[in-house]
Order: sequence, then structure tokens, then C-alpha cells
Amino acid sequence: MKTKRFFYGLLILGVATVFSTQSCSKQDNGSISSTDISLAQDDAYASALFDEVDDMVVTEVANLDASGYSTNAKKSFEEDVCRTVTVDHPDSTTFPKVITIDYGTGCSVVFNGDTITRAGQIVITITNRWWMEGAQHSVSFNNFYMNGAKIEGTRIITNMGINAKRHLELGIELKNGQITFQDGTVMTREANHVREWARTFNPMNDTVFVSGTASGVNILGETYSRTIIDPLVMVHCVANHMRWVTVGGSIEITNSERGTTTIDFTGNDCDSNVRINKDGYRYNYKFRYRNSIKGGN
Repeated sequence: MKTKRFFYGLLILGVATVFSTQSCSKQDNGSISSTDISLAQDDAYASALFDEVDDMVVTEVANLDASGYSTNAKKSFEEDVCRTVTVDHPDSTTFPKVITIDYGTGCSVVFNGDTITRAGQIVITITNRWWMEGAQHSVSFNNFYMNGAKIEGTRIITNMGINAKRHLELGIELKNGQITFQDGTVMTREANHVREWARTFNPMNDTVFVSGTASGVNILGETYSRTIIDPLVMVHCVANHMRWVTVGGSIEITNSERGTTTIDFTGNDCDSNVRINKDGYRYNYKFRYRNSIKGGN
């Protein structure tokens, strides 16, 4: 039972990245072009979309497991009652099983003033009970949209067990990832990440460290590679209703046409500050969930 409780706090791991603060400001803009700034912000937004999918999937599977995979007994973590959930084998012993989350033509939730509308289906194939080492969730999409952005690909979440530090590790792999935005622009991504959870006596004081790499093609048709050079640090924040917020860590993005940009998460007191660095200049802003992506000039 300790392993179950240890894992459960990851259920809302991606949400704080999506639902952050609202304003933005410049500092020492210098030679950073508006395009470089927009692409860096787009990268953060795309990551937030895929992280939100992880959150929905792990939350749904854990709630179903707690109810013996009965869709009648469980409660939705977000109480977004306009979506429906089906399970092909509604028991705790038959695996693999397929879970379908259906948001129909649109199902909305509101958090801190942001309305998040989901439509279409998320289909999850699970190989074992979620808290078992080696268990996998293979996630695919059927015309699934989030605030008008179509999400495609296969997302594989693997319980890697407890490491030498006594921290739980989850492997997150993205294959053939693609986001098509409302303006018709497309971003692709392949990714491999590990999330390491350091537990404390009080789960609200836990910390999650994220490492790994990604690559793909941005909305301008340029190839990029993305490496977490300093593990991203996520903690619970009172200001965000004790949801997770990234407060530290750095990402290096190398673009085939534009060189290297570094993104630093510099949040003090969970204020969601992000700094974009390029060619000795920097741009500071506060991350928030956006409805669309467009490159700059």
C-alpha cells in the first residue's frame, strides 16, 4: 500500500505546467527575435499539452483501479462529468485491458480562470495494475482536441519501480507526436523522459525531478532537439491549490536554423517565472496556458 500512496501524487503532475500565471514582461530583450521568443514559448506550451494528457491518463487509471475498474463506482478527479469512460474488462484481474475516455464534441473544466475544453477520445491500453513495477499505459488518440489543438501520437508511461535513492521513477516515451493548431500550423515531437519522485513524510512537500530529451520539427518546418540540461524541479504550490509547478531547471533547444536557446525555470514562491536566454540576452515572462500557437516575425 505504501507504493500506491507514493505514486498517487503524480496524478496531477502536468496540470500546474498548463495552468500557470497570466502576465508577461520583457527584460534585456536585445537581439532575441520575436520568432525565437515565440518558438521557445511554443515549446513550453506543447510540453504542457502532452503533460496534461499524462495527468488525465494516470488520474483516470488510478481512480479506476481503486474502484475495481467499475465505471459506476468511481469519481472523476476533475469532476468533468460531461465525458464518459468505458472499460473492456471491468475487473481487477484481467489484463491487458482497454480504457476509453470520451469527451464527445466538447467537455470543459475551469481552473484559476482558464477554461480547458477537450473533445474526442483518449484510448489507454494497460498491461497491469498501475502501481506494479513494469506496468505500462499505452495512450493513443481518436480525433482528440484540447482547446482546438489536435493531439496525435502514442504516449507510453512505464512504472520503472523504486531507484537506489528510494524514489519512484516513471518512464515517459512519446512516439510520432504531433500537435495541429487552430491556425493549421503543425509541430512534431519524439521524446523520452524520466520522472523521479522524492517522497517526504507529508506528500504536499514532495518533489519531482524530470530529465530527458526530445526532438522534432517546429511550426516553421525547422528541426530541433531539446535536452533537459538541469533536471526540472516540480513542487506543490499553495497559490495553485497545491498542484505541481515547475520552479527550477533548464532546457536547451538547438534549432537547425537558429542555433541554441536555453529556457530557465526560475520561479520563486511558485510564481511561474520563465527566462529565455539566447546570444547573451534574455527575455522573462510568466507561463500560462494558451489557446493557440503562432510564430513571431
